[in-house]
Amino acid sequence: MATALPLTAPAGQGLSPVPAPPAPTALEKPPAPDLPPEEESALIAPGSPVARLPVELDVSVAVADFRVRNLLALEPGQVIESQWGQGQDLPLACGEVRLAWSEFEVVDSQLAVRLTRLI
Repeated sequence: MATALPLTAPAGQGLSPVPAPPAPTALEKPPAPDLPPEEESALIAPGSPVARLPVELDVSVAVADFRVRNLLALEPGQVIESQWGQGQDLPLACGEVRLAWSEFEVVDSQLAVRLTRLI
């Protein structure tokens, strides 16, 4: 955690510029955040095999009075009214954990989900 430097110098001393830390090169990893040891061991290294495991993400849209018979009767191009207003962000979750907010977007002829805010 960074500390604030005083704005005025003590009497009789001038302020000297504080050198900025060198920027990491492409081969260097950025410094890890300062975490307590118990939390530091819980982080997943970006290059580890665990970081590449597939995870199922859910974007749920609340639809009032929608039954299985409605699902079976769906046809291509049919529009269903939901309880979310147009332009409102939808929660994106993995199981019970909310990860981000998202919005639907049409790309070519496919429906996509765009992340708008990370939690």
